[in-house]
Amino acid sequence: MLTRCFSLFFLLTLIVSCGEPPKYSDEEIAEQDAAWATMMEGHDVVMPLMNDLYQASKQLKELAESAAVEANDYHPRSQEALANIEKAEDGMMEWMNKIKDNQLKSLRERYEDHAAVMAFIDKEKTDIDQVAEDMQGSLDAAKALIQERTGN
Repeated sequence: MLTRCFSLFFLLTLIVSCGEPPKYSDEEIAEQDAAWATMMEGHDVVMPLMNDLYQASKQLKELAESAAVEANDYHPRSQEALANIEKAEDGMMEWMNKIKDNQLKSLRERYEDHAAVMAFIDKEKTDIDQVAEDMQGSLDAAKALIQERTGN
């Protein structure tokens, strides 16, 4: 009986150890993890801006409504700023949906080589950097218009 158990254990160990070699080396996995973390740091910096954009948009809408009857260019400029805020928010939502469906584990399963995983992460890093730039730019423009109108 003991011999049978030992033989079965040996056979199972042999089968498991003879499986496919890993797709990625430990160094590649470490590089992917580091790149992913850097990309997500960009997201973590930008995410708090969502509330700031919401607040600025809300205030700007109120100010734009009161300026609509005046004969000046504040209303059209505020409408442009609001459109830019909406575009920036949409960009963030699109990026988050894309990342939600492409977590690092699924990228490793989908792509056959390290370069493809890194190319995806690098592109997403570039994309979140652009989202951050769009969000900050639209927020700065909205704040300037709010200050112009309120003096605060």
